[in-house]
Amino acid sequence: MVSSKGIGTDAHEYVVDLAGVGNAQESTAALSDVIDSLGNQIALVEGRMAWLMGDTTPNRIVNSSDIGQTKTQSGQTISASNFRSDVNANGVINSSDISLVKSRSGTALP
Repeated sequence: MVSSKGIGTDAHEYVVDLAGVGNAQESTAALSDVIDSLGNQIALVEGRMAWLMGDTTPNRIVNSSDIGQTKTQSGQTISASNFRSDVNANGVINSSDISLVKSRSGTALP
């Protein structure tokens, strides 16, 4: 379900916030009749997304590499390169993230 949508802070972005997305799911968001700043029109633009709680190495499976990566990032400030390790999205990477990744070990996307 789309909870909000609109142009982002950068005019080149269209942000779609989703609600009710379950773990281990794939989804596609589609925009129709997209017109750029030069007047070019595209009938359909699709963005495909996948969600898998604990998959910090984005390889579609949660395993020891995700646990190890999260352990390595523990205590570090969140950045563009390590934000995936903040699995519980509370703004810090710590033992609770490691525990969460461990609890999801063995899960995978189809």
